[in-house]
Amino acid sequence: MKRQIYRYFDQLRFKHKLFLSYLTVILIPISVLGAYAYNQSREMLDLQALQGIEKNVNTISDSISSSAERYNHTIRSMMYNKTFQKIVGNDYIDLVNLSRDLKEYLTPYLIMMTSLDKDIEKVTFYTQRYVPEYGDSVLSAGRVEQERWYEEAARGTGSQTRWFYDDGLFVTGTFPDMSAERKDFVYMRINDASFFKNVAELAREYGIMIVDKNKQVIYGNQEAAGTALTADNVMTMKEGMVTVGKTGLFLVKKAVPKTDWTIYCLVPAAQVSPNAGSILNATLVIILVCIVTLLIIISIFSKTMISRIYKLNMLMKRVETGELDLRVRSTSKDEIGELTNGFGNMLVRLNELIDESYRSKIVQKEAELKALQWQINPHFLYNTLSFINWQALRSDAHDISHVVTAMAKFYRTALNRGNNIISVREELDNIMSYVEIIQVMSEHSFDVTYDIDEQVCQYATINLILQPLAENAIKHGINMKTAGRGLLQVSARMGEGTILFAVQDNGPGMSQETVERILSMQAAGYGLRNVNERLHLLFGAEYGISIQSEPGAGTVMLLTIPQYKQDSA
Repeated sequence: MKRQIYRYFDQLRFKHKLFLSYLTVILIPISVLGAYAYNQSREMLDLQALQGIEKNVNTISDSISSSAERYNHTIRSMMYNKTFQKIVGNDYIDLVNLSRDLKEYLTPYLIMMTSLDKDIEKVTFYTQRYVPEYGDSVLSAGRVEQERWYEEAARGTGSQTRWFYDDGLFVTGTFPDMSAERKDFVYMRINDASFFKNVAELAREYGIMIVDKNKQVIYGNQEAAGTALTADNVMTMKEGMVTVGKTGLFLVKKAVPKTDWTIYCLVPAAQVSPNAGSILNATLVIILVCIVTLLIIISIFSKTMISRIYKLNMLMKRVETGELDLRVRSTSKDEIGELTNGFGNMLVRLNELIDESYRSKIVQKEAELKALQWQINPHFLYNTLSFINWQALRSDAHDISHVVTAMAKFYRTALNRGNNIISVREELDNIMSYVEIIQVMSEHSFDVTYDIDEQVCQYATINLILQPLAENAIKHGINMKTAGRGLLQVSARMGEGTILFAVQDNGPGMSQETVERILSMQAAGYGLRNVNERLHLLFGAEYGISIQSEPGAGTVMLLTIPQYKQDSA
């Protein structure tokens, strides 16, 4: 799969690769930043919503606590009323006084209390002592001792009050009597609709559940949150964001002071964060605008860059079709500018190499033409030399016959049937024939020695490379001696992958300046420069002629060629 992707990417045009690269570079950071911004905004909204819920729950908690404390104060005022303590304790000598206190004190007190606070629905004293029951105001504790709240209410001590919900909201308080084993307590029923009025207002929007320490639901409206959780479920949940089924809810817990109640507020997340969708839409719009803007900017930049690459590509195609005289130059300092200038420099160098190669071919042709000067009508020349040799033999002119034979041998090896490549043996025969002719013509005025390694004869070389060396040694060396007999030494030996020829004379020698001039000047005949150029053309610049000479010390001309065989060419 990866290879297919790489192959597909490699086959794309550069502008498409550039576009995809830019698009990837744009989408990743913008998407990450957009997602981060959205999540941060969503978290901020959730936090604000949670804080708003907590604020409302605190308000309800304070309201319930205030109402509970008001009723606690009311019931404590009855618990510590001496007359009421006397009634429930039956601390009377006769029933006349008890009847008087019930009618003249208890009844008016309870009527006044319920008149002042309409939410107090009922007040009853429950006693475990033998006290005559009096309407609903004083009743025997045995009437309620089977109720589930009775035992907890009877355990109350001191000023402690207890709140319960059993078919209605009520609060109890125990009369103080440290010496008594029996408990007498006040029972006050409160109108729960009025008591939870503020809770009901909030419950229109939120799901509210008020639970006591015994997991009894005092008030429940959790259906408003779209769920039907029990007290056990809610009490085990942690505050914050919770999920019930597929519904996300905010849960806020708050203990109600003055009671043992805890408020659990459940609010659907979609209800408190209605703007989350608009935030997402706004985030997407911003991301889209950023992407479009960046793509426009990138398109401008990439178009500028791609156009320069296209221009360079067009120039390359023109060069490919043979238009080599172009002048390519860029003033830009970036990589494309460097590439353009590099291509221009390469084109200039290519033209120089082509021109140099062309000139080399011309030089080679000139050298070949000069060599052909030695090959004019070879049959006529050979026939003429044969006739002269025959006439010399008839006239007993053996010296003339010897010279003519040497000359014929020289021209035969020099011409070589029109081929430039000749064996080293034949090249050595050529120089020997030349030197022999010169010796006869100069009446053997100088001596010659040969030191030839026979191994060199198995190799081939260019023809007419040693004769110019011998000619220069005789002409500029031996013939320039003013005293003593001249000596020409010719040697050939094997080197490391090379063949070394040496032509040495004992002439007056020459300065370094003269040496450099000899190798660079164009002689009237077939000179050293011509030989050097031919060797360079065929074998390379590392092969050719070098001269070692000092004034008064003679001259050594060295010629180096590779160990070359014609069938390996």
